[in-house]
Amino acid sequence: MRRVRLRRKSVLINLALATAMVTGAGFAYAAVDDGGGSSRAGRTRTGKVTKGTVLATVSASGSLTSPSDVGVGFTAAGKVTTVAVKVGDTVTAGQVLAQIDPTQAQEALAAAKAAVTVAQANLTKARAGTPVQQNGGGGNGSGGGNQGADAQNTVLRGSTGGGATSGGSGTDAVPTATSTTAPPRTTSPPVTQPHPTVTVTVTKTPTATPSPSTTVDAAAVSQAESALITANNKLADAQRALDGCVLKAPSAGIVASVSGKVGDTVSATTSASGSGGSGGTGGGQGGSSTSSSSTAVTGFVVIANPTGMETRVSFPEADAAKVKAGQPATVTLNVNSAIRLNAKVVGVNPLPDSGSTSGSVKYGATIALEGDVSALRTGQTANISVVVAEADNTLQVPSAAVSGTGATASVRVLVDGVEQRRTVTAGVVGDQTTQIVSGLAEGDEIVIGTVAATGGAGSTSGRSGQSTRGGTAGGGLPAPGIGNFPGGGALGGNTTGGSGGGVPRGGSR
Repeated sequence: MRRVRLRRKSVLINLALATAMVTGAGFAYAAVDDGGGSSRAGRTRTGKVTKGTVLATVSASGSLTSPSDVGVGFTAAGKVTTVAVKVGDTVTAGQVLAQIDPTQAQEALAAAKAAVTVAQANLTKARAGTPVQQNGGGGNGSGGGNQGADAQNTVLRGSTGGGATSGGSGTDAVPTATSTTAPPRTTSPPVTQPHPTVTVTVTKTPTATPSPSTTVDAAAVSQAESALITANNKLADAQRALDGCVLKAPSAGIVASVSGKVGDTVSATTSASGSGGSGGTGGGQGGSSTSSSSTAVTGFVVIANPTGMETRVSFPEADAAKVKAGQPATVTLNVNSAIRLNAKVVGVNPLPDSGSTSGSVKYGATIALEGDVSALRTGQTANISVVVAEADNTLQVPSAAVSGTGATASVRVLVDGVEQRRTVTAGVVGDQTTQIVSGLAEGDEIVIGTVAATGGAGSTSGRSGQSTRGGTAGGGLPAPGIGNFPGGGALGGNTTGGSGGGVPRGGSR
């Protein structure tokens, strides 16, 4: 009987404690809901329609590169005799960087010059042809093809008839004058007839000596011309090799690396590499070229130059569709976020990046920096923000206040304290604000959203049974089997009291 009484007493005590706990939880709930002076209207966040600039941007990050960074190497092989620069030196275009022993290149140039001389002589001989001796022919009486003397016709003056000079067989012919016969006698006294005067002019030409003729072999001439072209090309190569024994800076900049020292033997390189661009140019004083931005700069000497600094970044396909050449951008650097530089989109690659996979397609874009980039360095991390849409001096509201898009968008407006939903036409959706094309006026009060009422150091999220108003830790009445009340355990809703237990609303408010 005694055990039954003890059990009954224990049950009554537990019921009493449970009743007290439930009653306390009810008071805590009411205090959390109504405490802090918060009201349902106080949870509404409002704003005004203003005028300003709406910007829509897309962002990405990448590493800086410079198309002016270039590596140069010797165009001849040999032993290094001079290294005139070190890392960190500032150089100018054309400055000597290093030299190798030119003996081998000089010998090759001399041999090439001799080969050109021989080829030129062979071509001259081929063009002269082979001489052929021919016999001279005699003239005939007609004077047509006579190779002998060429006589001038005699001019007859005062005669009624003239003589003609016929060509002899290689001799000069003198014309004979023929006088007019006397008229028949008549009964009239005879009249003395004057004798005709004949003037003869003879020009004698010396006899020409027959000359030999030649025959030219066209195939031999063509072969000799080809040989001369080949010899001249080899001469040019030899001259470039000799010039390449002296390595010169193709552009101004700062020496970034030197990959050799005096006494090293180097091989000839036809070109060097650069950090930007897609083409290359060779230099006679040691080749130089530029390659894609993904190619590291290499060479006996590498020269860094921030001129034309740029970066290549990749955008997800949704953002890449908005990026176009010529769009403005801003650049910030990880090394110093306070530095903001203007930039511009140079171009967008129409093909996806090689690392793109299904569902994760990206497209590359090249961004060129503007302004003073002298303090920048290749390889620095840059954060790019490209302006893909912009609306200046336009009505704008916070984007959180707008539901829907385009002509079907709507905004909640407060008119004399009464909330109304109004249809508007939305324009550019920016990063923080949205352009309102029609439906609102500057100064209109709009509802941006609702926020939880705050009290003390915490806030409440409503009647969900969870409170974050707790501040200082506190004790609690023990609850049998469930830990401390209410900090150490929970009954019904979850109630937290700062970092420990406490009465509902946990200590200070």
